[in-house]
Amino acid sequence: MDITPIVKKLLRADEKVLYCVLGRVIEDNIQADRYIAIVQKQADTALFLFSSRGIPCSSEGDLSVEDVIKINEDFHLRQNNVNRQSSIDDFDPLKNTEQVVDLYIGKKNLRVLLQDALSAKSLIGWIQKAQNRRQKAMSADMNTGETMSALRKTESRDSIDLIGDYYGDEDNTNGGVPDSLKLITNQLGIPGSGVELVNNLKPTTMREHVVKHYMRQREEEFTYKKHYTIFCGTWNVNGQNPPVTLKQWLDRMPDPPDIYIIGFQELDLSNQAYVFSDSRKEEQWKNAVRKSLPVKGKYRKVKLIRMVGIMMLVYVKESLVPDVPPSLVDADTVATGIMGIMGNKGGVGVRMTLHNTSLCFINTHLAAHQEEYERRNQDYRDVESKMRFKNFAPPLTISEHDQVFWIGDLNYRINGLDIDKVKTMIDKMKYPDLLCYDQLHQQLGRSDVFKGYKEGVIGFRPTYKYDTGTNEWDSSEKSRIPAWCDRILYKGAGIEQVHYISHPDLMISDHKPVSSLFNVEVKVVDREKSNKVYEDVMKKLDRLENDYLPQVKLDKTEFQFKDVMFIEKKAEILTVCNIGQVPVEFEFINKLEEQSYCQPWLKITPFKSVITPGSSCEIRLEVLVDKSCVATLDASNHVLDDILVLHLTGGKDFFITVNGNFIPSSFGCSLEALVQMHGPIRETPTAQLIEIEQPGSLMSRDLTQGGRLYAVPKEVWRLVDHIWHYGRDEEELFQQRGLKNELAAIRDCLDTGVPDKIPGSVHSVTEALLLFLECLPDPVIPSRVYYRSLECSGNYMLCKQVISEIPEHHKNLFRYLCAFLRELLNHSDKNKLDISILASIFGEIFLRPPPNTLIRSLSTPAGKAKAMEEEMKRTAFVTHFLSNEFDE
Repeated sequence: MDITPIVKKLLRADEKVLYCVLGRVIEDNIQADRYIAIVQKQADTALFLFSSRGIPCSSEGDLSVEDVIKINEDFHLRQNNVNRQSSIDDFDPLKNTEQVVDLYIGKKNLRVLLQDALSAKSLIGWIQKAQNRRQKAMSADMNTGETMSALRKTESRDSIDLIGDYYGDEDNTNGGVPDSLKLITNQLGIPGSGVELVNNLKPTTMREHVVKHYMRQREEEFTYKKHYTIFCGTWNVNGQNPPVTLKQWLDRMPDPPDIYIIGFQELDLSNQAYVFSDSRKEEQWKNAVRKSLPVKGKYRKVKLIRMVGIMMLVYVKESLVPDVPPSLVDADTVATGIMGIMGNKGGVGVRMTLHNTSLCFINTHLAAHQEEYERRNQDYRDVESKMRFKNFAPPLTISEHDQVFWIGDLNYRINGLDIDKVKTMIDKMKYPDLLCYDQLHQQLGRSDVFKGYKEGVIGFRPTYKYDTGTNEWDSSEKSRIPAWCDRILYKGAGIEQVHYISHPDLMISDHKPVSSLFNVEVKVVDREKSNKVYEDVMKKLDRLENDYLPQVKLDKTEFQFKDVMFIEKKAEILTVCNIGQVPVEFEFINKLEEQSYCQPWLKITPFKSVITPGSSCEIRLEVLVDKSCVATLDASNHVLDDILVLHLTGGKDFFITVNGNFIPSSFGCSLEALVQMHGPIRETPTAQLIEIEQPGSLMSRDLTQGGRLYAVPKEVWRLVDHIWHYGRDEEELFQQRGLKNELAAIRDCLDTGVPDKIPGSVHSVTEALLLFLECLPDPVIPSRVYYRSLECSGNYMLCKQVISEIPEHHKNLFRYLCAFLRELLNHSDKNKLDISILASIFGEIFLRPPPNTLIRSLSTPAGKAKAMEEEMKRTAFVTHFLSNEFDE
């Protein structure tokens, strides 16, 4: 059945369906039937993947856009015949003529199984026509054209925001850069390319790495310095609406800055903002910023990124647009809230390249409260280590940029002085003396926290906490000690701070906004000189490659990790020395028929790099068994074993063995095993663990021969009982993270049975409970009924029907946890818990899709919309049971 007319109804009038076919899409061994359409708009062509409620599709309501892949120079394909003995499930058992088309989009590989050779030939033909059409149009200015509807973020923008659409719609589906030396010649400004050498764009082949290395060594020969101004501003707005104008904050410089970095925290404090991704506050504050920028500056938006209440806007002067390549703009978010997914705390980041200097901007909101000093440090470490700009291969980290500006409500407080003493010192403007008691000031340059960062001289009053609408200190019952919570830090060469001030005349929040102006030195490429250096580098490289082979020496090839425990990292260093005469590129490669170069519990940094002659590279091998892989290391398989293949480009392979043992934990055990396990897991014989972990062990257990089953796992009961007795009135339950050392202590307590009282703060215990439930191999509500649960989410009676049909031990645990959560909600006058937030958190815990589900792309509006829809349905499902007593 041809569904082209149905697909057309989902597109705009100027978008044309060239071809549509039904196929089976296979990615990472996960299979799904999808309608594949090739859609053209002007000079752009894209491949659309549609999921359908039914096959054949009967109406446009059945179709959902799952992914959109732009057909460009990074899009490659290959046709194969199906091997009937392969692991691919038969697409149609009545035919023996299936055809496979492999699609390569950068590092990504999609395999499409089609019913016959004619379908494959037609699909390939239309893709090739699209590629030929694109090549002919490459000389035209493609950036001015409109983009596909599925890729488009909004239908209309004011002129000042045009650059936001331009950058946001730039094709980045390949996640990296093309594997070609052509990219380097473009970067170097070789005639005809029109693009300059871009720092921190990671090359993908050895020649690109080596050329980039030698060019960087000789950078002084073909670059000159140019100066720009960067304005950084941060404000915790406490969920308020914007004032009439922000000009007293953003437009007070005589000369408009070249770049604006504006960060907000607590943009939206509504419960909906915690649960769902949309927020009307985003548009309000974005418009307020736009209207308050200097009129004579003529700015365009590079990027807007928001995670719950943390938002950052990046604007550049219109004259700088040609010098900030859209393909080199990227953004990321890191949530440090509970479970590492709640975005009430954490950070957002944007990176871009200006001429030949890479810039990175980070906006964070770290853990609150006077005493949570170490939790703030932990939040910083998480943002620093987890922020990844994934449009580069491998992804860029914060530290890999030339200049970094870190702003936000860092929440560090003043310790060791009473409130009256602090206020007296403020009145006397003894800021240097008071800063000696500032938690951040005590760490800068003395610990790993914000290592390498600088902060300008603070000559303004603390920015927190004020009575809203005034410049008077907090007069509430809590009477917070004044503190410099809102800060602006920076690191990198060529940065000069011009001023660092607060803005007390803006009084809508309990925080005051802060701003800083910087003069920055940027490297600009002289194209003529770079061409000469490039030619010299290439001649040298040609001679070396002709005369020498790569040679390295490894300091060891065997690694042993003993007694690895759940959520505890262990690391070793492998040193690789280049003992040859030419630069060596190494890379850890996949073993035959394996999806990754290492096991999921192993991380290798860097996994790919270049070593120049006489130099060495330290490679970190880090073992961590966490929630993503603990369930695979059950009692019958707690041996850590892997063989790594270190490949030299143009040389030989080295084999490195990694061995170790994992100490079994109750975290990761099946619910079936947990209800049968009477003693702590560390005291349970291995043979018994193997027996109770066998599928169906609960069904075959003969209770008439003695023994008993727990209604719920004893570990869950201990955690719930502790929270009830020691934390039911605590604020921010299930929203504030625990400390890592306390989580390890709680793990040991549950696994050994001692001590009797669970150690750590209540927040660590609540996170431990969530983590324990996340680690269940099959979730509280079995994944086989996941989609049925979503379908029933709007009807309480149907939801009850789903629960009534799941296994007894799953049902008991679900009812027990819901009863506990309802009791906590009865204390909401003290703990401030909200049903929607609890339902969102536990919806993510209780309901998980089957493990082999095809992961939906979140890079498209349709993918994001579908993910949001599932999130809302999970929340709705759990809300029913938190609102009503559940009886069968």
